[in-house]
Parts: sequence; structure tokens; C-alpha cells
Amino acid sequence: MDSRSEAKIQKEIRRRAFQLADALRQEKQLNAKTQHTIVALQDVTGLQRPDLDSIADDVKLSLQGPCDGFFSIKRQIMITSGICGSAIILSALMAFI
Repeated sequence: MDSRSEAKIQKEIRRRAFQLADALRQEKQLNAKTQHTIVALQDVTGLQRPDLDSIADDVKLSLQGPCDGFFSIKRQIMITSGICGSAIILSALMAFI
């Protein structure tokens, strides 16, 4: 494998790694916002945490479409991780050849 191909592989691995890190960061931020909203509602309404968690779960389920699982963040992360892992393994194998 020539150096240009290897450089392209390394560049793509970095791009996908940063893309995955960004997706994880965004998901973490969204989860934190949801938790802050639940805490604020608990203070304002006096409802118990389990009741508010149940409401949040119901809302999440009602807003998800039937095909949403395919495009979920979790699925995208798993696919991206698999592709990155495969690229690393292939580049390591090619280095031995």
C-alpha cells in the first residue's frame, strides 16, 4: 500500500473518530438538558422524580417514529465504530503484507 493510500485511510479514521466523539458529546448534552428540565419541574410542580421520569419516557416513546431505531444515535455509533475498527484492522493487516 502506498503512502497516499495510507494517508487517506488515516485521515478518514480521524474524521470518523471526531464525528463519533461529536455525536457522543451531543447526546450527552441532550441527556443533561433533559435531566435539568426534570429537576426544575420537580421543584416547580412538586411531582416526584419517578412520576416525571415516567412522563419523560412516555414523551420519548410517543415522539419516536416506527423507523427511528435505524437512525438512532446508538445505531450510528455502533456502525461507525465497526467501520473504524475494520479500517484499523485492515490497515494493520496490509502493513504486515
